[in-house]
This record gives sequence, structure tokens and C-alpha cells, in this order.
Amino acid sequence: MAEGAIKPDIEDYKKSEPENTTSEQTTPEETNRQVESTVSRPNIIWSPRFIVIFALTLVCGLSIESLLTQGWLNGYYTGLWVFQVHVIFVCLGWLALLVLAHSNWVRIGSIFGIIWALFITLHIIINSLHTDLALGVHALVNAATCTALLGSYICLSIDNAPISRLDAWFFGLAPIVACIAVTLIYFLTPTNERSLTTLENAIATIALLLSLLVWWIRPTSWKSQPGPTFLFGSVPFILLILALSAKEFNPSNYFLAKVLMGPIPYLLTNESNFFFSQVALLCLFLGIMRVLQFERVTTIKE
Repeated sequence: MAEGAIKPDIEDYKKSEPENTTSEQTTPEETNRQVESTVSRPNIIWSPRFIVIFALTLVCGLSIESLLTQGWLNGYYTGLWVFQVHVIFVCLGWLALLVLAHSNWVRIGSIFGIIWALFITLHIIINSLHTDLALGVHALVNAATCTALLGSYICLSIDNAPISRLDAWFFGLAPIVACIAVTLIYFLTPTNERSLTTLENAIATIALLLSLLVWWIRPTSWKSQPGPTFLFGSVPFILLILALSAKEFNPSNYFLAKVLMGPIPYLLTNESNFFFSQVALLCLFLGIMRVLQFERVTTIKE
């Protein structure tokens, strides 16, 4: 009885032993597969196809803008509709980003970008009418344009970027410092030159400066999205450099500064003003392309 009672236990153990060993062999493989499936693969933003499209857009854009600059200098056309075409392309990019984006921050930034394009279009239309209204709303529209760009930049820079302690300090102190700077610029201006236009120009200048700092002063932007950081930051950088490099370059009209009509005879920087103003809009369009590519890649992955 004892032997008969022991034998079945031994046979059951021998039968269950290979099953246990096979389960022990398959378990690590299954766990490895689970680990590989759970680990997120990095998104390939700069794919070969996108690199080719981006490079062709950059090269063709710079070539066309150089030809347009020569034609403008020769008096073949005014700069009104040249810049309007640039603005239309940028606005189409904002619309595409609004439709395809799955992030609320990007959508809000796209809305601000569309508002930016509408203000520039309004400014171009008013200038084409050759009325006194252009002088009255010149600085006002410019301030609204720069503020809309700042709103778009803030939203786009926050998306997919971790907020560090430096970022928290920056976004907390920037509005206070901006208000103080605008106030100082206004009251430090001589009384005989002080006007509402002075205040509007100060708002536009500070907004454009903050648009640059939102991207370039934050290390998290360079680490998380270096492409948009460089491209979007180049827009206010180019416009501020052009405004500071020549006294004749009107700072109250950053995006369209004295390039809408014909070249000014005594101004030696006509060519650089017209060309680099176009380059700024091209950088904005390339930055939108880069954000669109990121949104497309993340959508495919999901």
C-alpha cells in the first residue's frame, strides 16, 4: 500500500517536471516581448523623405526670394503682394496645423498664428489703399501682430517641453518685466515726442523680444525641440537685428518695414531689408513644417 501510494506521486512529479521547465523557458521570452512592447520607441522626425522636402523648400525659397528682391530693386513691382503671398503660405500652414494637431497647446498656438496672418493682411490692404488711415493704424496693427506672434510662440514652446524651475521663473516674471519695460520706454521718451504711437511701438518691441526669449533663453526648448526653437526664434531675431542695424528701418513696422512699396533712393540697405524680411517669413513657414511633421509622426504611431 505504501509503495502503491508513493508511485503515483512520483509519476505525477515526472509528468509535471517537463511542463514546469518549458514554462520556465518561455516565461523570459514572453517578458522580453512585453518589455519591448511597453518601451516607447523614439519618434523619427527627420526621416529621409522629410529631410528632402525640407531642404528643397529651404533652397527653393531662398532662390525665389533672391530673384524677387532683384525684381523689386529694379522697380518691376512693389513689395505689397510679394509679402502677401508669403503670408498666405504661412497662414495655410497654421490652418493645416490647426486641423491636424492633436495637442490643445498646438491648436491654440495655431489660432494665434492665424490671427497674426490676418493682422498682416489687414496692414497690407490698408497700405495698398494709399489713404491717411494707414498712418493712423500703422503702429496699432504692428503691436497687435507682434502680440499675436508672442501668444502663438508661448503655446508652441510649452507643448512637448517639460517645465523646469527656470521656465516657471521666466513665465512668472516675464509679464511683470514687460509691463515695467513698456512703462519706462514711454515715460523716458521726451515729452514732445511722447504719444500713443510711442506706447504701441514699445509694446511691439517688447512682444517681439519676448518672442525671441520664449524659445532661445530656455534650455528645455533646445533639448526637447531644437528644430522649432531655432526656426521660430530666428524670426524675431532677424527682425530685431534689421531694426537695430539701420536708423531708417522703421521699428514700428517690423514685419513689413519700408518694403511694401518701392525701394527708397537714399537707403543703402534696401536689398537686405527686403530679402531678410522674406527670410523671416520663410523661417516661420519652415518651423510650421517641422511641427506638422511631429504631429504627423505621433499620429501615425498612435
